[in-house]
Amino acid sequence: MKILASDQVQAWLAALPPDTKKRVRVALRDVAGGQGDIKALHSELEGGCRLRVGGLRIVYRSLPGKIIRLDYADTRDVVYENFLHRVARKQTGKHGKSW
Repeated sequence: MKILASDQVQAWLAALPPDTKKRVRVALRDVAGGQGDIKALHSELEGGCRLRVGGLRIVYRSLPGKIIRLDYADTRDVVYENFLHRVARKQTGKHGKSW
């Protein structure tokens, strides 16, 4: 399984304290193995999933070819709202879901 990360997720991971970064990396390995605290997302984020690592959330999608695309990551209190704003900005002037 291959894991790809958006620029936002890469910067977020780089800014994490070492212990937290280690926990997130372990959780990502679990996801690649089909395990972990995962939930399917609904509504505007239909088709995506979230990975919970303590108070942190990573929004991701499974793509063809055994690829996991990490789209957005943040604390649980703001992750969905911030990600939806980001998606809305990208879709301005576009039709359909493309996140």
